[in-house]
Amino acid sequence: MGNVSVNNPLLSVCIPVYNGEEYIKFAIESVLGQNFTDFELIIVDNKSTDNTLSVVKGYKDDRIKIIENESNIGLVPNWNKAVNSASGKYIKILPHDDFIYPGCLKLQCDILEKDVNKNISLVCGRKNIINDNGKVLFNRGFSKKEIEVSGIYAINKTIRAGGNILGEGAAVMFRREIIEKTGLFSSDIFYVLDLDLWFRILLYGNLYVLPDLVSSFRVSKSSASVKVVDQQRKDMADFAGKIYSNKSFKLSWLNYKIGLLTAYILTQAKKILYKYIA
Repeated sequence: MGNVSVNNPLLSVCIPVYNGEEYIKFAIESVLGQNFTDFELIIVDNKSTDNTLSVVKGYKDDRIKIIENESNIGLVPNWNKAVNSASGKYIKILPHDDFIYPGCLKLQCDILEKDVNKNISLVCGRKNIINDNGKVLFNRGFSKKEIEVSGIYAINKTIRAGGNILGEGAAVMFRREIIEKTGLFSSDIFYVLDLDLWFRILLYGNLYVLPDLVSSFRVSKSSASVKVVDQQRKDMADFAGKIYSNKSFKLSWLNYKIGLLTAYILTQAKKILYKYIA
């Protein structure tokens, strides 16, 4: 593993982007700089009005595949278009303003490749939360230990935590074949659209948790408003209710209630943090 095979890559890294000229270079270079090379990098531009495409086209690498939308199709459809364009055995979604650390792709691919019985459906690692300037504010993850847990356990613990401890797209990796069973990203509850898919994926296997820092998640000033934070809490509460009402996820009543309280507490903490960022 690790040899380049552009026509049949082991991994597809997908960057859906709209007006990302300021940060997309960090995302692209974090992928091209990996010690793992058997991947394709799919960049789907959603009719950007800034210089995003100029930045993207400045990189000359056979593994990069650029898709230009004729019109803006919306965020969620663009994410789904990126996934549908993937040909790799595994998929990582990399938001254009985030980036991954050296070794991330090899670490996560190795776990899935060794799992010949396909018991693992999702691999995650820890993430740094950074500001506009790239300063690390704190880090977060599912566990500081390397563990494998059932999907149902992972779902219950995540809801109980009141937020996305599995991580955003940059922090996770999954098998492409699972998407045929789960479906793609849904826009029903916007601020948990990634977590919604991770949970559906976890119905089909275990979660493997790496203790390593694998990615950075950027919190910008534009996301640091009280209105946005309150909407995030509402979306998390609505999502928890949706998961609790669906018996397939086996979310306990206690974890559901604790999750609602924890989400509220985290919202108050975020308001303080975001005030500092802004």
